[in-house]
Amino acid sequence: MKAWRAWVELWDRREPATALALVRIFVGLCLLGDLLVVERYGLVDVLWTPPPEGLGYGATKELWSVRWFGASAETGRLLWWIGVASSAAFTVGLGMRVAAVVMVLVSAQLGLIAPGGDRGIDVALRVFAFVLALSSCHARWSIDAIIRRKLGRPFPALVPAWPRYLLFAQLVWIYFSSGHNKSEPEWWPNGEYAALANAMSDPHFARFSPEWVPYVWPLPAIATAVTMLFELGAPLLLLLVWFEATAERPGRIRHWCNRWRVRWIWIALGVAFHVGIAIFLRLGIFPWGMLALYPVLLRADELVRAEAWVRQRVYPRRS
Repeated sequence: MKAWRAWVELWDRREPATALALVRIFVGLCLLGDLLVVERYGLVDVLWTPPPEGLGYGATKELWSVRWFGASAETGRLLWWIGVASSAAFTVGLGMRVAAVVMVLVSAQLGLIAPGGDRGIDVALRVFAFVLALSSCHARWSIDAIIRRKLGRPFPALVPAWPRYLLFAQLVWIYFSSGHNKSEPEWWPNGEYAALANAMSDPHFARFSPEWVPYVWPLPAIATAVTMLFELGAPLLLLLVWFEATAERPGRIRHWCNRWRVRWIWIALGVAFHVGIAIFLRLGIFPWGMLALYPVLLRADELVRAEAWVRQRVYPRRS
């Protein structure tokens, strides 16, 4: 019974909606920005129009959008507009729950129409958005919150924390499973940790000319090895969080991890990892989509202090 009560208390905890609100904004911006980039490059009709005019070879009559509107360029364009509108509404928190569901359904539908353009990060962002739809991520920094305050029915100061825990677990699982899926020799000592060097030398993915890569060896190999340690060690992040939450308990490992802020080292590695990808490789919204989830790695009290620090710098008290 003691263990059961502890389990119930864990999932019934309340905290400020800051982390979930930040994730909502970042996820919405990723999806909205991705759709706008597709339009910028003139690929809306190419991706979501059936052959021979486009590449939408997945546009079949089994899809609800095709049954309702037909398999045509106009259907792809209509879905794009709905995706843009719902992503924007989700980002600003206007009818958040409805916007989230519509955004997820449209994104999934576009992925089914053009399977070749539906990436792993698109699937992950749909999962994130669905979890957020079940949360109170619109309790802060949203139009919904403003409207409710005007009506005299504001959101509570503390909201359920379980959606943040679920997103936290999702992020850990993505990294851990990603590490297990890297089975090619280039990710391991027998392949001389050449994976990142190969990626930065591939003209399809590399953002710069590969001529500079040999001159910085073995830095790419070190980065590859650190990447594998980072991803395969992701479940240890749960232990590090527990160590910090129980800092008053004895234990050399707990004391050492808390003293040297190992959790923050892991977070910094993740930020450096994704920023490095964004700088050196062309992988679309993948690095930004993953970083969009990083606010859930911070404790509520850390976000409160960070927000107070920002407010003090932006709106300093007048003497």
